[in-house]
Amino acid sequence: ANHLQRNYDQKVFTNELVELSGYPVYTNSIIMCTNYYLVKNRGSERLARSLNVSQDSFQFSRNFKPASQISIVIEDRNQTRQVITAIWWLYLQHTKEGFKPHPDYFSVNSTYSKLSKRPEYQKTRCIIPASGFVESQSGKAPHTLAPKDRSAIAFGGLYKRWHDKVSGESCYSAAIITLPGHPALADIHEKSTPLWLSRTSFDAWLDPNNTDTQMFEPLLTPRLHKTLIATPIDKTFTKKPIGRGFEIPKEDD
Repeated sequence: ANHLQRNYDQKVFTNELVELSGYPVYTNSIIMCTNYYLVKNRGSERLARSLNVSQDSFQFSRNFKPASQISIVIEDRNQTRQVITAIWWLYLQHTKEGFKPHPDYFSVNSTYSKLSKRPEYQKTRCIIPASGFVESQSGKAPHTLAPKDRSAIAFGGLYKRWHDKVSGESCYSAAIITLPGHPALADIHEKSTPLWLSRTSFDAWLDPNNTDTQMFEPLLTPRLHKTLIATPIDKTFTKKPIGRGFEIPKEDD
């Protein structure tokens, strides 16, 4: 997956068709929550504790991007939770070198409008821990967005398990669910918002026995559970601040 990351780094975003390591995608589809970060601090520790997992199992990075190895939290039918390493790209293909991101499906996000068609939405939901994420307007004027109180974010996601019957190789892949844009974030990114789960929704979301997804409809309205600090940065990957951060107030839960 490293060659995907290198080529992704080199892209200059416009509204035109570009190639991501030979994968043609429109840039307005790849700038919806395609970069986030997770740092080890009290926020990540509190989130891990609320999920009944150890933060020592998390992968930490300032620069998770498409095809990265990320941490996801899953639960089996016996209500046992674990932290799994997954490829951030839901649909994979089998190659001579193992499972790799499928070139025909840029699938780091899964839009809310197509969830009813995703079997993973019924059976294999996950939580993706983050300290903050990057959004921009058509690739311009990127900002980091992170809770003011330095708590961690629990993104709602989907995952798949892949298994090669011949080699015995297994791996996991995941995507972050994206919702309609949030009015409070319209000046930073108007098209979409990642699904941010509240702590009260963790148990139901992770339980694979909950196959009636109607219960999750209230979660598919974009919400800000914490006051965010939005900081203008130079580039998505370097995240060097180039201006003063400002507050985006939370909503009442």
